[in-house]
Amino acid sequence: MDPAHRPHQGDWKRLHLWQMQPVRDILVLAAIFGVLWLGYSLSIVTVPMLIALALAYLFEPLVGWATRRRYASRSGAAAIIILAAGGLIILPAIVGLSFGAVQGVRQVQEIRGKLDQVIRSVKNPTDERLVPAEHDGPWRGVRNYIVDLHEREQKLADPQTAGEVKPFTPLDEGALWIEGNWADVSKKLLTTSGTDAFTAIAKWVQSAGMIGFMGFLTAFFFYFFCTGWGAVLAFWESLIPEQRKAKSFELITKMDAVISGFVRGRLTICGILVVYYTLAYWIIGVPAPLILGPIVAALALLPFVSGLGVPVAALLLWLDASGTGLHSHWAWIVFAPVVVFMIAQAMDDYVLTPAIQGKNTGMDTPSILFASLAGGTLAGVYGLLLAIPIAACIKILLREVFWPRFDAWAKGRARDFLPIGRD
Repeated sequence: MDPAHRPHQGDWKRLHLWQMQPVRDILVLAAIFGVLWLGYSLSIVTVPMLIALALAYLFEPLVGWATRRRYASRSGAAAIIILAAGGLIILPAIVGLSFGAVQGVRQVQEIRGKLDQVIRSVKNPTDERLVPAEHDGPWRGVRNYIVDLHEREQKLADPQTAGEVKPFTPLDEGALWIEGNWADVSKKLLTTSGTDAFTAIAKWVQSAGMIGFMGFLTAFFFYFFCTGWGAVLAFWESLIPEQRKAKSFELITKMDAVISGFVRGRLTICGILVVYYTLAYWIIGVPAPLILGPIVAALALLPFVSGLGVPVAALLLWLDASGTGLHSHWAWIVFAPVVVFMIAQAMDDYVLTPAIQGKNTGMDTPSILFASLAGGTLAGVYGLLLAIPIAACIKILLREVFWPRFDAWAKGRARDFLPIGRD
């Protein structure tokens, strides 16, 4: 640089505030946080837009395959995907959830009736009509538990026997409270005033309308993202500095293989497990299989979490008021859900995952377990969902970017181990 044009130390006094580098850095960070805050405030629009962008990314291989083989144009493929999603996924889901809700309400009513009969039989033990044979099984156990609580309560009230009885636990206190206030509890569970019912219906209609509007926006944005996917890629490409594009594209390609393979594979496997769990729970007699089956299958998106469906299914089988014969036997209640889960896990581990997902993440089982636990601890459900793809991408960055620089630093070929700056 010409010495005549070299900046003088005092030239900073002639700069505008926004021309100073530290201030510019702060303004850039403030602008980024401002954009994130604005996106959060406009979530009714930004959330469908992000979902549509993710769906366009997930369906791009299918759309590209259809257009290369001239089966459809990009606009036609996008329209077919939207119509198929409405006819094959959304509509069946609405019908299934409606039937599942009816099943759930009916099951709650049956359980409420049995529990009401048990509590009335406790309060009127001499009335033979309230102690029929159908109290065998879990309801006989519930009745005996309540009777035992009353006997312990009487012993605790007697100073001579109080020391021989173990204190009540919070569960015992809760059971006594529910039994003592059963009339009010039962009324509040299944009956509401006209105003409450109208308010609940209004809120449901409002929620349904909001979901429908967001679904329309998602389909709208998906169509334009899908048909203009080349422009979307060009926009993101324009954000990468020219001198770093080669290395960035190499890393992005590897990360894309990991993320797309994992996400697309898990969603496909989840769809297959929805059908399996629903049919399996219906066969073994679990109440409301149209609700529990999809929920447990959705848990398969999170590693090692779908096993939570085993105790829930066993509990519902135990409480099933209509269970008779083999379905009411303790061995069936305990082991049938376990067998269903073991078959699903074997299908996932040895058939579905190798055939559909493969080993796209390049991570072994201990790494997957650690990433899942860390993600769940740091960010809850979202952390569990994103832990494995993020961990796989971090592994790629460490292997391709950080480790070569660290190795060069360890061998004296670089001044520091951070992959930034110049030697």
